[in-house]
Amino acid sequence: MIRTAHDLVKELRARGLVTTETAIAEGAVTAGDRPWYIGLLLGTAGWFAGIFALVFVFLLFKPDSAGSGLVVGVVLFGAAWGLFMADREGAFVSQLALALSIAGQFAALYGIHQLFFKGRDSLAGIAAIALVMQALLVLAMPNRLHRTMSTLFACTAWAIAVRYTLWDEPGRNSQLPPSLGLVLLGFAIAWLPVGAKLYALIRTEAQWIAAGWQALLRPVTVGLVAGLAVATLISYPLDTLSWDMGARARGNWLALWPFLSALSALGALAGAFALGNRGLMGVCVAAALLHASHFYYAMGTTLMIKSLTMLAMGAALLAAAHFLKRARPR
Repeated sequence: MIRTAHDLVKELRARGLVTTETAIAEGAVTAGDRPWYIGLLLGTAGWFAGIFALVFVFLLFKPDSAGSGLVVGVVLFGAAWGLFMADREGAFVSQLALALSIAGQFAALYGIHQLFFKGRDSLAGIAAIALVMQALLVLAMPNRLHRTMSTLFACTAWAIAVRYTLWDEPGRNSQLPPSLGLVLLGFAIAWLPVGAKLYALIRTEAQWIAAGWQALLRPVTVGLVAGLAVATLISYPLDTLSWDMGARARGNWLALWPFLSALSALGALAGAFALGNRGLMGVCVAAALLHASHFYYAMGTTLMIKSLTMLAMGAALLAAAHFLKRARPR
């Protein structure tokens, strides 16, 4: 009788349906045999070990220049990659490697900033470099959680690069808020490619699973869903959080960014539903509520306009739910 994931993989391997490498890549042997509290304890211990190791490394190398920052980043990336190769799914080792990798990313970005942007702040340039770094880490690091987080960070870096390329870059003379067209253009450039890529991956899921790309593309798909839902909480303009923006708020179309973010979170919810991931669906719902709340309280207009906007949004969601219910096959 098949009782555990290990028994299932063993039976499938006996029938020649899967290989040992496929089973290891999917984590089917180890992930289901460890109680969650043991994994949590090992993961926490891995982060503490990583923090102590990082303190030792930074005290030893003292990365206060471009060269030292890049050297520390490369060393930490190599250590993280080696730990992932030694134990890809172990809770302690994987969390330790994740902590080392994140510290390596900060060190590498610091070194690149000192090398190319010293003396001037270019948030768009740093975000673009972070985007390229995360894309390379998705390909290089053989760990599902790391690939998911790198995809999420890549989405955030892309949105920040778009924002500071179009407006709000430090050092610019213009302090006027962007126009409605520029806000809509910026949001479309930032998130329509992410949504399109997510849609393409979901539609072709059977093909890339059959081709054996699930170890890479599955965490990327999850990361795109998370990015579409929550990355806007990090990347949208934070000055819309101001409670009293006066006359400037009434012409500040940046207040529409949380509203658009709520719509993107609903699109991510559809992607999470297609993947059948309930936890990810919960994250998308929470993100949509946070975006809607931020839009309601930060929008620089009258309470009547806010209420009418929220009523229109609720009516649109109810109509969409009714349409989907009627269109569902019996």
